[in-house]
Amino acid sequence: MVRSDSPRADTLTDEYLVAEVQAGDQSAYAVLVERYSNYVFTIAVRIIGDEDDAADIAQETFVRAYKAIGGFRGDSKFSSWLYRIAANRALTHLKRKKRRPQTVDIDLGAYIEVDALVSGNRDDPGQHVLDQEFRRAIRGAVSKLPVQYRTVITLFYLEEKSYNEVAEMLGIPMGTLKTHLHRGRAMLRGVLEELEL
Repeated sequence: MVRSDSPRADTLTDEYLVAEVQAGDQSAYAVLVERYSNYVFTIAVRIIGDEDDAADIAQETFVRAYKAIGGFRGDSKFSSWLYRIAANRALTHLKRKKRRPQTVDIDLGAYIEVDALVSGNRDDPGQHVLDQEFRRAIRGAVSKLPVQYRTVITLFYLEEKSYNEVAEMLGIPMGTLKTHLHRGRAMLRGVLEELEL
């Protein structure tokens, strides 16, 4: 039995914990839930834009993952598999609520490098406040993108996942991912220009 408050719980691999859950150890699943709850919640918030709904999505994600974990074969990382469930739940939620994110109708163009815009003197408290405001504006701009672009921008730039990880998480071909990133960056640039950032 694996205890989530055990000091060794942090050192156990996802593969080990999944095998324990598949063998009937529910406490191992509690460790996985604790390990990924913030991650799943954050991703859900970034896709659907509402914290209350994101909490429900996160809970549904873990319930569905628990029910399906017997069929998890380890072809991908557990985190990728879990994210795919979370993303599907969030997208289903958006469809069910018929929420349409605001879109920006612009031509494809160059991308403003977010990191370059946020650079500055970290010791300057005034600069720190400006950086925080800028990051908040960036998150707001990302939330205005259509969901397919918002999702890939969030994973690739904000969650710092690799191309391969994002393609695997979303179950899309690499070409589609690169197209979504290109279009998402262009739309994000347009939103930032409208905000005069």
